[in-house]
Amino acid sequence: MKKKITLSLIPVLGVIALTFASCSQSTAKAPATPVTASSPTVLTVVEANQTKTYSLADLEALPAVSGYGGQIAPDNSINGPYTYQGVALTTLLNAVGGITSDQKVKITGSDNYSETLSYQQVTADNFILYDSSTGQQSTAAEMTPQVFVAYEKDGAMLTGDNGPFEFGIMTCQKRVTQSSLWVKKLIKIEVVAAK
Repeated sequence: MKKKITLSLIPVLGVIALTFASCSQSTAKAPATPVTASSPTVLTVVEANQTKTYSLADLEALPAVSGYGGQIAPDNSINGPYTYQGVALTTLLNAVGGITSDQKVKITGSDNYSETLSYQQVTADNFILYDSSTGQQSTAAEMTPQVFVAYEKDGAMLTGDNGPFEFGIMTCQKRVTQSSLWVKKLIKIEVVAAK
């Protein structure tokens, strides 16, 4: 009788051991945690001695802007337009004191690519627009371009090569802007002196 009990426990112990072994393997191979509402700071905005940090949840809590945005590359290939949702750049700048006419804004991604915008570009949305069908420069637009920080593209959160935040210029469905103005994997916005 004792042998039956001992032999019947061996398969049970084997299953328990395999369960623990498989749990430790899946934990070790788990992918990196995506940016979620509970994630830490992923964007920093700086102006002189003022610094404001944002998580995804922080940006989502701010007034949202939505519309179209797209890019034209130097070879005239067109990417977009896509629908975007995010926060106006001016909203983020105002939280650290704004921008004056003797300042510029430096936008930097985690890959160290950066773009610097003039006061006029930030406040008057002074950008060259291109027709999204032909790639030809165009001045007629259905709306004034708006600089913004995107966290959503075509109804999905930005991830991968562009996210969790991307800086861009919102236009209308028929217009795009130069790809060099867009900054993917945005991590820092800094107000600097115009030189």
